Amino acid sequence: MNPQTLKHFLGIAFLATLVSCGNNKPTEEKQPATTQSVATVKSVEEFAAYKILKTEPYETSGKAQVKCYAYLTTDTITKAKLEGTINKIYSGIENYSNFKNFSAPTVIAIYLYTSEDKATNMTESWIAMLSKSPSDSKPRISFDDMKLSAFENGKSKEKSADDIMYEKMNKSFKKHNTDLCSIYKILYDLEGQTIKQADEKYPNFGVEHSDYQTKLYKQERKKLFKKYSINDTLSSYITVFGMSYCK
Repeated sequence: MNPQTLKHFLGIAFLATLVSCGNNKPTEEKQPATTQSVATVKSVEEFAAYKILKTEPYETSGKAQVKCYAYLTTDTITKAKLEGTINKIYSGIENYSNFKNFSAPTVIAIYLYTSEDKATNMTESWIAMLSKSPSDSKPRISFDDMKLSAFENGKSKEKSADDIMYEKMNKSFKKHNTDLCSIYKILYDLEGQTIKQADEKYPNFGVEHSDYQTKLYKQERKKLFKKYSINDTLSSYITVFGMSYCK
């Protein structure tokens, strides 16, 4: 199901739900699936303003790797500008040579985020990323089309159906002294915490690991929703709109 179809489906259910509602190293954490498109690197042209949060070189006997984390400092973006930005960053590190046994990186990964907070605390929530491995003849760029669409819609003077729905959800949440993005961030952190707990209990992963993590996550989510009088059926909406609207 593509993002627009999913949003349309959620929109229909959302209206009914509101009526019944009482109301410096990145981590490997799960994140809701995103819609991505892939493009090959082209020459740098226009680009969106950005800052680099950190660059992490890493070397083994068979690999020289560089990871870079950067974030946008503007809300005025397009896919072309994102591509220009990530290409510009790539051009600055592709010849990184501060390795013991390599003259340049053999592996490069660049992650671009919509805000410094996302780059620091939600490392799986990138809006664009570049990857280059030894088997790639050219670097590859991936985009999170849902986040990009939210930015492009934000430039329009007329509010979209998604904008209206998002505002309705936020208005409902603010009655309980919170907002959608705050809840989305807490849920993201809870997922990471419960994954780590499951890792400790079931280090071999497998079905038991997955079941235990899911159980812990649902328990913590239930406590959170009870605290803010949020109907459990809003969980999917929080994920979808959080991915699109929360920086």
